[in-house]
Amino acid sequence: MTNNIKSLYIHIPFCEHICSYCDFFKIVNSKEHEKYIQYLIKEIELKKNFLKDIETIYIGGGTPTCLSIELLKKLIDNLTKYISIDKIKEWTIEINPIHVNQDLISFLKQTPINRLSIGIQSYYDDILSIMKRKHNKTKAINCLKDLYNNGFTNISIDLIYGFLNDSKKRIKKEIKLSKKLHVKHISLYSLQLEEGTYLYKLYQKNEFKRLDEDKESSLYHCLQKYLKLNGYHQYEISNFSKKGYESKHNLTYWQNEHYLGIGAGASYYIDNKRYTNITNLPKYYQGIDNNNLSYNEEITLTIKDKIEEELMLGLRKTNGISINTFKNKYNKDIFKVFPNLEVLIKQKFIKRKNDLLYIPLKHLYIQNAILITLFKNVIC
Repeated sequence: MTNNIKSLYIHIPFCEHICSYCDFFKIVNSKEHEKYIQYLIKEIELKKNFLKDIETIYIGGGTPTCLSIELLKKLIDNLTKYISIDKIKEWTIEINPIHVNQDLISFLKQTPINRLSIGIQSYYDDILSIMKRKHNKTKAINCLKDLYNNGFTNISIDLIYGFLNDSKKRIKKEIKLSKKLHVKHISLYSLQLEEGTYLYKLYQKNEFKRLDEDKESSLYHCLQKYLKLNGYHQYEISNFSKKGYESKHNLTYWQNEHYLGIGAGASYYIDNKRYTNITNLPKYYQGIDNNNLSYNEEITLTIKDKIEEELMLGLRKTNGISINTFKNKYNKDIFKVFPNLEVLIKQKFIKRKNDLLYIPLKHLYIQNAILITLFKNVIC
């Protein structure tokens, strides 16, 4: 078994309410919090042999900060029994702006957590209302100010675009405000209408409309340029940061490296297998009690699967993939595996610069279409 796992994801599935666009696994049930943390700790103990080389930790959800401070402390205290704190380069926790108060700030300052990911989503109250977020523009601004003023300088935010009211002017104002509030990292996501969400149901009934694809594409390219003007370097399709503030944890995913997941619904990648823990809590608890975890998904990857994932994930990054690294990792010539690669290079949808293959910034928006062409006639 692989024992040099460097990244750990911990899933907290609880939310106090369900946002209109969200299709992640989540539960609105505060009575389950304490039992869930007890079993998270048990799962940590079951997987303790994988934790000795951990360098990045990401606590996501759901909404981790809807847990009480006492439960968050219990989780972190137990986790730190099995990791080497001096090896941790990045420890992130997702935070809902409505939970930012002096008690939470004081607690966070006492932990090894050194990066905060804030679910701002928008600074516009009309958009926040559509998303059914519980905070408003004022709360978003004040929470970022309070965190920065209390010494938290490594702050990432999420912003979502693609609503009918979105315009270049409106989104530029959000970028400018984020810079003013000392935000170091921005994850900029296109609105996705996922089946089963409240917005999707409204869309199906023609009661909600999103920005059309051409306007969204134009908006994305405008934001790429405007973020660069404001000092945010694009290093992945949806992610922009000040120099040195790229997400080390997420780069583990995009570099197709192994990582560990803990919690109901958590995904992980170990020894050529991708796992997703079961989301049914009683079965999740039972599996841990029996030392036999249950999975929603357990996939053994073929060499073709691994090679295609390497390209799919690596070409999300603006610096792309290394030809030599691919050769060393799979003992294959990337140009022989992907015959259409040369065609895409000639068409300038993919560029080669020395050892690197990457999608130019102007074509990142159509990465999926490029991959469809690339993955035709794969020769393994």
